[in-house]
Amino acid sequence: MDKMKTGTLIKEARIKKNYTQTELGDLLGVTNKAVSRWEKGKSFPDVELLENLATTLDLRIQDIVTGTKDDYDETALIEIVRAAKLQQRKNRRNFIRHCLQLVPIVCCILSGFSALGDNRFIFGDKPAWAYVLLMIISFASTAFFYSSNPQSHINSDKFSTFSKLIALLTLFVIALSTWIVLLNTASGSTLFEMEPSSIGPFLNNILIITFTVNMILLFIHIYRYEKHDVSAHWGWYISIAAIYLAILYGDWLHNMNSFQGMIKELVIKTSIVVIITGISTIFVKRTGVTNEPSQCHANVTRDT
Repeated sequence: MDKMKTGTLIKEARIKKNYTQTELGDLLGVTNKAVSRWEKGKSFPDVELLENLATTLDLRIQDIVTGTKDDYDETALIEIVRAAKLQQRKNRRNFIRHCLQLVPIVCCILSGFSALGDNRFIFGDKPAWAYVLLMIISFASTAFFYSSNPQSHINSDKFSTFSKLIALLTLFVIALSTWIVLLNTASGSTLFEMEPSSIGPFLNNILIITFTVNMILLFIHIYRYEKHDVSAHWGWYISIAAIYLAILYGDWLHNMNSFQGMIKELVIKTSIVVIITGISTIFVKRTGVTNEPSQCHANVTRDT
């Protein structure tokens, strides 16, 4: 298969039929970006679209596969079989990608529901290490997904930049507010002249807001990646880091019986999030350098 020849053939046939890329995409149930990638030779139509595409553009399937309107060629059948095998591989990759995207979502929801809602029946009386394990799983699945999709390193847009800033802001807010309240309480004073009994609910509300905001950002990132061809970016890591910092702080808050040793425990929980986030970031950067294929290949893996 020659994707450039096929793309040129599709473009010529589309223009001949007076279709725009959007109109052709609507007829086939794909986006205009998918049609554009076909015509530029950056990707190939899915096998299940070939019959409908051929009928819509008054072409033969073998014309689309070979990229020419020659008479019947035995190699066309071989190319069709090859295209079907490639499509099967692509479908398997997409299935794995969808599973990897669900892993951090499920882990974050389970951890947040337990730590911030104080529902100990999920992980028992001492769930801290369960949260750490789920955090490692969340970062590992995201790192594997991120590094295996080269297009995730490029094409950041305004919303991506905005979401990174929001995630960073919430991360710093919970860290600073928790430490400020903690140190003030330990010294015998209270922030904003709050009653001692109000300190716990105040911190818990901040943690819940941070968790909720970053979960929403994570859902939006995944939706935009799948539906609008927007790249993944390191803002995903910031959101996951903020989520698990809120979770570990919430676990610390609900298990705190006295101020003795609480600073040490908070330092440990903060360090765990920083270390795991740092290791994941280093892993992605290194694999990103070694797995940087051409933009053309990146688009093939994301064809709709």
